[in-house]
Amino acid sequence: GVCMTFDANTKQLLFQEPACNSVAWNADHENLLCYSGGGALSIKAHNFPAYQQRMQGFVVGFSGKRVFCLHMFAMSAMEVPLSNQLYQYLEQKMYKEAYELATLGVTEGDWTILGHDALEDLELDVAKKAFHRVKDTRFLQLVFEIEEMKKRGEKKELMLAYMKAYQGRFREAALLFQNNGFEQKTLEMFTDLRMFDQAQELLSTASGETQKALMRRRADWARDSNEPRVAAEMFVASGDYDKAIKLMIENDWIDMLVNLMHRMDRSDVDALRTIGAYLVRKEEYTLASQLFISINDIRALVNMHVTAAHWNDAFAIASRYPKYNEDVYLPYARWLAENDRFEEAQKAYHMAGHDVEALWVLEQLTENAVKEDRFLDAGYYHWMLSSQYLERCANNPQLLNKFKESSNKADCYYAFDAIHRYLAEPFTSRPPEALVNIARFLAFQEEVHKVSRVAIMYTLAKQGRALGAYKLARYALEQLSYLKAPARFEKLIGIATVMIRAKPFTDAKELLPMCYRCGLANPLTGGNACIHCKTQFIFSFVSFEVLPLVEFEVAEDILADEARHLIEAEPPLSTTENPFQKQFQVKNAPIVADRQTLLNLEKNQVIIAEWPQPLKTRFYFNIIPEISITICSSCFRMFHMDDFEMLYLRSGGCPFCRSVSQRKTDEMITDDEELDAI
Repeated sequence: GVCMTFDANTKQLLFQEPACNSVAWNADHENLLCYSGGGALSIKAHNFPAYQQRMQGFVVGFSGKRVFCLHMFAMSAMEVPLSNQLYQYLEQKMYKEAYELATLGVTEGDWTILGHDALEDLELDVAKKAFHRVKDTRFLQLVFEIEEMKKRGEKKELMLAYMKAYQGRFREAALLFQNNGFEQKTLEMFTDLRMFDQAQELLSTASGETQKALMRRRADWARDSNEPRVAAEMFVASGDYDKAIKLMIENDWIDMLVNLMHRMDRSDVDALRTIGAYLVRKEEYTLASQLFISINDIRALVNMHVTAAHWNDAFAIASRYPKYNEDVYLPYARWLAENDRFEEAQKAYHMAGHDVEALWVLEQLTENAVKEDRFLDAGYYHWMLSSQYLERCANNPQLLNKFKESSNKADCYYAFDAIHRYLAEPFTSRPPEALVNIARFLAFQEEVHKVSRVAIMYTLAKQGRALGAYKLARYALEQLSYLKAPARFEKLIGIATVMIRAKPFTDAKELLPMCYRCGLANPLTGGNACIHCKTQFIFSFVSFEVLPLVEFEVAEDILADEARHLIEAEPPLSTTENPFQKQFQVKNAPIVADRQTLLNLEKNQVIIAEWPQPLKTRFYFNIIPEISITICSSCFRMFHMDDFEMLYLRSGGCPFCRSVSQRKTDEMITDDEELDAI
């Protein structure tokens, strides 16, 4: 018979099929039917041509993808494929109907085809459902991205290009990107895939900026692939100097850096500074100096010379650009302090304007020297402290007392170093007379921290007895009886106390200190001033002998400069040997010189201590001109000429304040032409 199908509403004939003996509609899909006849089973969807397969019997039911057949007296069920019907729907772009058909049961491959076809026609709901069926998360992510792009109103061509890229059709995707003005997307796609040659081919007509971006991406890949030199060259070619410089520095390619430095525009200051900093670290100071000068970076040039300890170069720049004084002199001061050149360090701190820091550092050095029993250094540092206080007295008169205190401590620590060494070391180069003089000087000073009274008195007792100063030795032993002596001295002091009882109560006359004003001898226990005329003794700061000096003042109406000129003038022929002879006879009165007296003085008999303000210039008269006496122009301590010259040659400076001539250095000097160029 003939199978005829009509529209239930319009009664219109939709299609007819000949030679049918049975027919059944699908119970789950109203547009799907099957019929049998002529030894074949036909499956028909919608108005599409039917699909046939061999089958004997009559079709009696159709549910899902299962067909129920009656053959002879046996009922059987068989599954039929629905792929052909699915493809018929897809050809007509009937995606919803195709999805409904697919739900009856198709293969994973059919679901994937449905998803891709629906995606290409932007049937995103169907595509999403299809990819969910096969759990294709990659294309589900693509569907999500395209949904977002649709919300943003992106072009359809851009969406298609994304699809092509996801499907691995990269060239088609690239052409779509390019034809629609999305060169950057092409660049990103090919660089992510490391397909640089294809990118270079397709982007050959792209803008210069895009081609540079491609070079940068390729350089990044080369760097990540452990080809840093290739990467550096590509970064340079693409104009990405920062990354190129970083790579060159990491691999110590100085030659490449220098070439790049000459190629770069001077306006790219930050990158050039990075190169300069690297050259400084590699001690390529000449190249670094040229670079900093070319970009007019004075501060970097200063920092380079400071780092390299090229101080003369730094000073030359600071003298021309005073605003960099602190940048130069502060690190210079610290460098000097680290190299034990403290006097120069103080000046450098002052030049840098860091007087407070200079004073604090010096106080710490002084404290440490005392703690470590480095008494010679302690004396030196106290003298430097006193100099600092004296410099500040003009603005703060209260510091004058601190100056006097530090100056006195400097004298005590300097002198006590000889006593400490005498007792701590097995041998001493000091003669007994010098040790007695030093101990006497210290015995009549105020107490100073760590200056041991026991050590002083023991030295007086031991050396005094050896020299015949028995009265002095008794005095020292008596003082020791009031003091707590260390255990190692107790037995020695006891023995000395017993032995001194057999000695007379006198001191050797040749040991008695002479007052050169009144001409009278003083007892060894009399102190550091004459007991007769109260004149302070002036000591030589090597042997601590009393020097034949008497201090005098100039009249109030005479300035120090005028007094100096009068002293240096030739005296009249009728000059007496001692113009102060009459004043010497008047006890407890200051010695004052008027203009005539100053004219009568021989200049080689006068020593002038030109103390800085607010102290006054002090004048001394040498009673015995045959004894050569010198004064240090820095610390104003007195010395026998022979002692001073010997110690100056041995130590290279004043034995007390260590003042020396200006040191010379051999660093390279930035010449005037370079400074003018700056």
